[in-house]
Amino acid sequence: MSEKGLYEKLMEYKENGKYPFHMPGHKRNERLFAQSKSLINGIDPYEIDITEIKDFDNLHHPEGIIKKSMDNAAKFFGTDKTWFLVNGSSCGLLSAIHAVTDIGDSIIIGRNCHKAIYNAIESRNLKTHYIYPQIIKKYGIYGGYKPEDVGKLLEQAAKQGEKIKAVVISSPTYEGIVSDIKSIAEIVHHYGSVLIVDEAHGAHFGIHENLPQPAYKLGADIVIESAHKTLPAMTQTAFLHLCEKRIEADKIQDALSIYQSSSPSYVLMASLDKCIRELQANGKEKTEQLLMTIEKFHTETDKLENIIVPGKELIGENGVFDFDSSKLIIYSNVNLLNGKNLEDILRDKYNFEIEMASAKYVLAMTTMCDDMEQILMLARALKEIDKDTSENIHLYNLENNILEQDRNKTTKVEDTEESGQKKTKIQNSEGVQSGFTTMSIYEAGISDAEEIMLKYAKGRISAQYIYIYPPEIPLIVPGEIISEKVIEELVDSKKMGLNVKGIEREKIKVLC
Repeated sequence: MSEKGLYEKLMEYKENGKYPFHMPGHKRNERLFAQSKSLINGIDPYEIDITEIKDFDNLHHPEGIIKKSMDNAAKFFGTDKTWFLVNGSSCGLLSAIHAVTDIGDSIIIGRNCHKAIYNAIESRNLKTHYIYPQIIKKYGIYGGYKPEDVGKLLEQAAKQGEKIKAVVISSPTYEGIVSDIKSIAEIVHHYGSVLIVDEAHGAHFGIHENLPQPAYKLGADIVIESAHKTLPAMTQTAFLHLCEKRIEADKIQDALSIYQSSSPSYVLMASLDKCIRELQANGKEKTEQLLMTIEKFHTETDKLENIIVPGKELIGENGVFDFDSSKLIIYSNVNLLNGKNLEDILRDKYNFEIEMASAKYVLAMTTMCDDMEQILMLARALKEIDKDTSENIHLYNLENNILEQDRNKTTKVEDTEESGQKKTKIQNSEGVQSGFTTMSIYEAGISDAEEIMLKYAKGRISAQYIYIYPPEIPLIVPGEIISEKVIEELVDSKKMGLNVKGIEREKIKVLC
């Protein structure tokens, strides 16, 4: 019997009954699509997979039906111009940075940006200044960017006669943290720079008034969104929005012709067009249902002893301007239950496939396409897990002769400055930076390198990226000095079974 191919594996997975609290945003919800006719309605995609034939326009030179579809999208979003992307947000980020910079220019980026932004920096040999987001120490996750921190970097560059071409930040974060884009945009524009916002995880913003406002309505110049992450659109689809008059649309189009496939998929473009039409027809109503269900979810889970699901209370501190409540950060505050354990329990016992597991939490993504009852079933599962954890802690205490009243001292992570730093150390790239940057990413990439054991890498200059996937935010960037702190982070992450990329056989590439 021949080995199963990818198609057979996908069909097998389709039938296994696991519920997706992960991307893509359409959640494979055939019932929803059958009712609203929002995607391809069960049609074999091969039947509508064409090329640029008569009457079907050209994505790189849109004049007909594709232009009308993108114009409809721009009208819905309220942007100056919106492009369909079939190579994901990555191609949008590469194109945006390419369009506003020349080789060797200077830019500011958030240190927690996606790897695509670092790829753009390397390809343009850009001089890079990092802005660091705040840290929510209680949960060991990134907070938002403080506008005054952006201002300080821009002021410092101006005093030194350095022109910053663009500021690139991610908002929302993977976990749904939103920064004060309006204030940041005003500061960036005051210094004559362009603001590019990676809003990949916020394509659903603006559909409902109880969701955060999208960056393209708050003064950002270019905004890139992954439609497939949170909307009823197929994987690899995204939008690039042009929102102000500081960048010529032709420059964006020219850059897209470099980074976007010259043979764009009509199936994916049709998915984007259908997505917009679905949002126009039913988006607000379905999002209202989602938000009401999320509220019920929090009511069900806000009294748990060992598991915390933070929400809107995060707003107002640590640079958090707003929060996307459709993201469920399910955090364990006891040592006997880590993020990987929680992910495994939810998959193996309850049939829930989670988006991401970190050291102390898992992330569940919800969208307007979810089965609302499944979200409430997740809440009930967490209540059971919480109860089981309490019983296991009690048994552990008895077996180890630990008094019950000392439970918090022995099993919980206390909210002190010291413990907050410890949590930051072992989290999935939250707040852990390597050392100082010694050269550009481009220069590091063309320098001689060697492989050494990770444990001996302290103080050496990295020749490669190291990151935990998802979300593909680099822990180490080429040209950075490797710190002891980040080595500990990587060792702990590998021990927990997290998906560390860039280390092979416990070795890392460093400059000679």
